[in-house]
Amino acid sequence: MIRFSLRRALVLAAAAHVLALVASADAHAAEPIVVTAKLVEIPSTPPPDDLYDYAYVMRYQVIGGPMDKQQIYVAHYKPRVARSKITGPMKARVGGKLRSFTQGDVHKLKLTPDLKSIWKGALVDEFSATDRKSIRYWCLEADPT
Repeated sequence: MIRFSLRRALVLAAAAHVLALVASADAHAAEPIVVTAKLVEIPSTPPPDDLYDYAYVMRYQVIGGPMDKQQIYVAHYKPRVARSKITGPMKARVGGKLRSFTQGDVHKLKLTPDLKSIWKGALVDEFSATDRKSIRYWCLEADPT
């Protein structure tokens, strides 16, 4: 009986260690990336907001920050709604002062590559037909510059 308890304690200790490592990695991965970027392409008119909850992917050209000069794809929750007017459970995951999205405008964006851990709903991504490999970033905050 003592052997069983010792074995059990070792297994539990190992599991706790693994969980601590995963939590540490998740905390590091969740650090937001802040960039300044020009909105290069809104591929079509986003769907009406009253149909369903969705995130919509737009293409940006980074002009300042850690990904300078890179083209990136960014998912915005309900882009027809001003960022400050987002309500409900997504209010904690979407912020900023941007009122509307206009092609050619420059935005300060706070991004995370963890889109799938934040957004489980419909993703309108018209770029997926030509580019499935690029990361889709989740926009945590969008502000005008």
